[in-house]
Amino acid sequence: MKPDSLSLSQLNLRIKSAINSAFSDPVWVVAEISEMRLNNSGHCYLELIEKSETNDQILAKIKATIWAFTFRMLSPYFETTTGYRLASGLKVLIRVQPEFHEVYGISLIVKDIDPSYTLGDLARKKQEILRRLKSEGVIDMNRMLTLPQVPQRIAVISSETAAGYGDFMDTLNNNSNGYYFHTRLFPAQVQGDKAAESIILSLEKIYDREDEFDVVVIIRGGGAQSELECFNNYDLVYHITQFPLPVISGIGHERDETITDLVAHTSVKTPTAAAEFLVDCLFEFDSMLETLKDDIVSLAGKRITDEKDRLFQLSQNTVYLVNQTLNEENSQLIATRKRLGLIAVQYTNRKNDSLAGYAHRMHFDCASHLKTQSASVNQLFARMQRSLANTLKSKQEQLLAFEKNLDYLRPEKVLMRGYSISSSGGKLVKSGSDLKEGDELATRFHKGSSLSIVTKTKSS
Repeated sequence: MKPDSLSLSQLNLRIKSAINSAFSDPVWVVAEISEMRLNNSGHCYLELIEKSETNDQILAKIKATIWAFTFRMLSPYFETTTGYRLASGLKVLIRVQPEFHEVYGISLIVKDIDPSYTLGDLARKKQEILRRLKSEGVIDMNRMLTLPQVPQRIAVISSETAAGYGDFMDTLNNNSNGYYFHTRLFPAQVQGDKAAESIILSLEKIYDREDEFDVVVIIRGGGAQSELECFNNYDLVYHITQFPLPVISGIGHERDETITDLVAHTSVKTPTAAAEFLVDCLFEFDSMLETLKDDIVSLAGKRITDEKDRLFQLSQNTVYLVNQTLNEENSQLIATRKRLGLIAVQYTNRKNDSLAGYAHRMHFDCASHLKTQSASVNQLFARMQRSLANTLKSKQEQLLAFEKNLDYLRPEKVLMRGYSISSSGGKLVKSGSDLKEGDELATRFHKGSSLSIVTKTKSS
């Protein structure tokens, strides 16, 4: 053994002394928890790492210990402040005391933790993913899809044994309105390191059967915020933005929204709320149908009333026009009779004047001829009188015929001949097709009227 050589224990003692001298007080260290385990004594053993920001290469690694007494204080403090449990994958700012043991080597003893750093780091990562989705132009794609008015075919992504899944199904199947839903479960892990990958796999299975479903529901019951970190995974939320069916997230969180909530078509707080949302969609559609039915009934009633009023007005107008026409025709017949009488008088006067002049000329110019032809003249005069009498008689007979026909056409005379006028519901009946069995028929005769019930109709 050389004079300047050291035993291993001596070397370790020097290292321990150097470390104790260099780190007389605890220091704050930023690191990521890569492994974490608790033993039966309540001690927490960690493996801390530092990764490259460019390619996730591990740049440094060291073991750390949180003694049971300290862990019992730090763990609830961290969880209460951040909403996350200490777990692998979290980046933390911890106050540590470096220690070196001659047998077990170097390790860090955790004295304190700053929850605000972890919150800031998680928020930063979340914002980075949101900025990336916005820059890629996909963040609103699923929200832009049209939600079916009647979403009844539901693809569900959840853990089959989760209480949240049971609550969802119970609310959906036992809704007070009795709406029916067809659901199919696509089992997936909804927490842990493999959760995002498992949910993506279920989405891909649903995509292969896209035509069988209206919407996709991703549900998970409540839990620690760290257990929901899988719903901030970039690959998962990107798949949701690209999915061709509307995605409804019902993740049982009480604090900040996950990125899955932000990119999903519809986000609600719990699995039960997701079921209630679907039931409400059907209720709104049902209510819309009821409103449309009421509107149609109201419009139909108004249309029927308007048509009844129009038909009544038409019937009134018809009676008025018939009376007006009869009065006009009667006036024309009276005027014609007066004109014919005047024409006959004028014609007679002209003939008389003509005959008187002829007789006067004959008296002075043809006295001798008149004597010889007096018999012929008398005969001619007699024939002319008979002709005039016949003409007057013919015209008088025509006038009487006009009067008789006019009187014959009067409604009262028509009814006297055995005809009748029938109406039903205020409308004149012109054809058997205007009636149906059970209609009440009002019939007017020359004298009196009757009411009857139609038992059989025939249109021709």
